[in-house]
Amino acid sequence: MIRFLKRLGMLLLTLCIIAGIGYFFVLPRLFPLGYSEYVEQYAAKYQLDSSLVYAVIYCESKFDPKAVSSADAKGLMQVTEDTGTWVAGTLEGMDTSSVDLFDAETNIRIGCRYLQWLLEKFDGYPKTSLAGYNAGHGNVAKWLADEEKSRDGITLEEIPYAETESYVEKVMWVQKMYKWIYGI
Repeated sequence: MIRFLKRLGMLLLTLCIIAGIGYFFVLPRLFPLGYSEYVEQYAAKYQLDSSLVYAVIYCESKFDPKAVSSADAKGLMQVTEDTGTWVAGTLEGMDTSSVDLFDAETNIRIGCRYLQWLLEKFDGYPKTSLAGYNAGHGNVAKWLADEEKSRDGITLEEIPYAETESYVEKVMWVQKMYKWIYGI
């Protein structure tokens, strides 16, 4: 019995060491804090949880500043030219004629401001706002007006686009990971 308990103790100690190594060395590599100077600056400026911004960047581009989607969205936060130009026009000191969405700071600034705008538009509901980020705020407004998709006109009961539903779930899960790993 003593021998069994010693083996069990060694096994538990080994598992704890492996879990600790994973927590301190593996998870931060899987969920990086890339471009933190810009994420922290613009998340604070636009009153966003930095964990949400990191999660959007992770899900949109995996921190690749040169990423381009099939919809021609660009950069870290995958902003389209039209959205980028529109949002840039609302920002002081930003020239709408020369918005470089591949520039990390510009992309994060525009993406954060757009997220803030969506959260304001959709009464602070992250899931609804993320659906707007992925499928377009006009589509989400239509869904909210449809009683089958929204009982209260504020929250979505159903997201009709499978890609958007999956995107919202993924971003919310990744945000939880960032909060858990980094406490942000």
